[in-house]
Formats: sequence, structure tokens, C-alpha cells
Amino acid sequence: MKAALVEMLTVYTLLLFLFQPVLHDIYSTRANAVEMVLDSAIQRAANAENGRFTPELVQEMRETLIHTFLIDSGDISFVGTTALTPRGEYIEGKLIVKSTPRWLFRRMFGAADNDPGVIVRYAKQMSEAPVR
Repeated sequence: MKAALVEMLTVYTLLLFLFQPVLHDIYSTRANAVEMVLDSAIQRAANAENGRFTPELVQEMRETLIHTFLIDSGDISFVGTTALTPRGEYIEGKLIVKSTPRWLFRRMFGAADNDPGVIVRYAKQMSEAPVR
């Protein structure tokens, strides 16, 4: 019995040491990707030519996340300013992406599932668009 318990704990610890860092890296890469994509899109949305999140910008954000970072299209949603915003007012955007699991054995030992189900990034920038 003692040998079996030691063997089970050894396997559990070995799995944690091997795979847990990878799960954290995947989660942090996805979170950084969402933030970078939203930051670059809001800079383009706030410039004098756009003044809002155009459908092309939203589609470009989706395409970047899908093709570059291999995120499923059903896991991506966007809420933001799509109406033309005059200079001096703020353009806002929120990009929501489904989160990956962060823990290898999250329900082991009766632990509650505290992982967020989504990665949410919010950006706000002043518009530069001259509205005539």
C-alpha cells in the first residue's frame, strides 16, 4: 500500500512539473495576443481616417487571432464603438476570448474551479477623426 501511494504521488508530481508550465505559457500567450491585437486595432480605429471600429478592423482582429494565434472563431467576441466618433471623444473596445485551462488537475482534492472562463481586454482612446 505504501509503495502504491508513493508511486501515485510521484506520477502526480511528475505530471505537474512537466505540463503545468506549458498550460501557464499557453494562457499567458493567449492573453498577451488578445491585448496586442486590441491595442493595435484601437490605434487604427482612433486615427483621423476611421474614428470608430469599422467592420474591416473588427474582421482583421478576428483574422489575426484565428490565423496567427490559432483561436477558434466561435471563441472570439468584440464589443466596441462602431458609430463615428468626433475628435475629442473616446472610442472604446472590449475583446473577449475563451480562456484555456490554467491548471492540470483543477478539481483534484476538492478545489473549487476559480479559473475565469474568458480573457477580457478593454481599451479606450481619444478619437482623432474630424467629423464634418
